Amino acid sequence: MTNATSESSLYIGLHLPGDQKPTTAALMKLQRDGLRERGQLAYGLGYLDDPAAIALNPLHLPLRRESYVLPDRLLRDGGAMPLTVKDALPDAWGRMVLAHELGGRIPSERELLLLTNDDRVGAMVFSETRNMPTPAELPHHDLGQLAEAARRLQYDMEIPKPLKRLLQRGGSLGGARPKASFTHDHALWLAKFAAAGDPLDVQIMEATSLGLAAQCGIRVPQYFTLPVGHGETAFLSRRFDRYDIESRQRLHFLSASALLDIPYESSAGSYVDFARELRRLSVSPATDLEELFRRLVFNLLIDNSDDHLKNHGMLYAGNGRYRLSPVFDVVPQLTNLGYQMLSIDGDTQVSHLDLAIQAAPHFGLSVDKGSSIVSDLAKTVYGGWQIYAKAAGVPDAIRKRLDSCFKRQGEIIGAGKYIA
Repeated sequence: MTNATSESSLYIGLHLPGDQKPTTAALMKLQRDGLRERGQLAYGLGYLDDPAAIALNPLHLPLRRESYVLPDRLLRDGGAMPLTVKDALPDAWGRMVLAHELGGRIPSERELLLLTNDDRVGAMVFSETRNMPTPAELPHHDLGQLAEAARRLQYDMEIPKPLKRLLQRGGSLGGARPKASFTHDHALWLAKFAAAGDPLDVQIMEATSLGLAAQCGIRVPQYFTLPVGHGETAFLSRRFDRYDIESRQRLHFLSASALLDIPYESSAGSYVDFARELRRLSVSPATDLEELFRRLVFNLLIDNSDDHLKNHGMLYAGNGRYRLSPVFDVVPQLTNLGYQMLSIDGDTQVSHLDLAIQAAPHFGLSVDKGSSIVSDLAKTVYGGWQIYAKAAGVPDAIRKRLDSCFKRQGEIIGAGKYIA
């Protein structure tokens, strides 16, 4: 089996700005030889001649007539598929749903891309032929039934056929948590549910975090929470990569992983690295750089150490430029480990506000301005989090955990001198 040779191809389409249907943009071919993989990616000549054409990735796959040679890599090191394309793969939840649909068989990455066109974040779609798939209509499901389908899958319970079709296949933002597409007010929303083994109501904590983030000058999507069966809560957020009536149009999204060309599972990359690329691409660099700095500080303050490269990204803004996307997946981890998944400066994973302030010039800020932002945010978070917890309906037990966590976190990151 290790000497087996195979070849596969996939057409890549994009929903261009203003279009409700995807346009065929490129062809990717992958060849496997034993445990290694190599390939090529080429834009279509017709696509290149389209004045509206945009690059799959302006930094690593800019528009050009020559094909790209995808490097020969071991499959265990990720293979030859570009990280821009891997951005479109479903998360752990989506893979679980698809494996269930396939009777337990683990689907290949090619299958994963083909089966998740409707749900994934951004504007990319995939097809076995030049003809792109027809966009699906908005789903119209009952939230309680969605929650029940997700619960049954997690606990390996029998799932009635009417519920199976409700399961979210993944590809959207939201990490590995159980989720489903949900229609609200003629728009596409993402519904997140409780995960098996959750000690606390993570959905309510996420709502609290977004309320605080907005108060800290950070853009957040529309969101709200609703009770569902079994005494659980659903967290719903409007998809910021979809717009127009019935969410018929899609915005191209690139994660920081794709923009830096660094696998998000690695410990490489940093906020400073992302800031450098953001400066090159942003339609409003000064605004986006300051907001990225605020997000860095906010994650330190609330003990959100799960701030890896796929939890940051940019949305296409027209004319070859991008904009920092609204924040997502911002939840206190309640672990107080003292390090971040994404390094501040690339030299250390340590969580400390002094490191953030030292890095402020990389975000277009003076050290004094960075210090002022840190002070303002520390006072807002530690002085006002209980207001937003109450507004989100956080139970007393969770408030006590948050209070304990924030006190420890403040000591770990050196917040005392910025609050006094």
